[in-house]
Amino acid sequence: MCMEESDMQIDQCQTVRKLLGQLPGVELREKKGAKLKFRVYVTQKMYDTPLEEMEFSVRAFHSLKRAGFDTVGDMVDAIDDGVELRNIRNCGATSIREIMEKMFLFQYYSLPEGKREAYLKEIVEINRK
Repeated sequence: MCMEESDMQIDQCQTVRKLLGQLPGVELREKKGAKLKFRVYVTQKMYDTPLEEMEFSVRAFHSLKRAGFDTVGDMVDAIDDGVELRNIRNCGATSIREIMEKMFLFQYYSLPEGKREAYLKEIVEINRK
């Protein structure tokens, strides 16, 4: 699920693990190279959020900007249309992991308190398959 790179990424990975570990009966087992799978739900406010507000690392941010993404919505639309992040220049495995973890956390914290647990349960179920 997470690889330790920079302090920012370590904190991000720990936050994801902590959130998923809060669910009763959920045991997290990490595999090298494993990916966290989740559905993307975006409100109009989230859709219009500039990439600058996501606080990506310099490399990830510049890769996304070079690919023509200015907002979270631009990035989500491109992914929905089949654009693979790994095909973006200078967007390697570490940047992709960072982008997806930030998207996950952005979505999670954008949800009302009452819907967060259901969202986490959905993610656990998706990743069990």
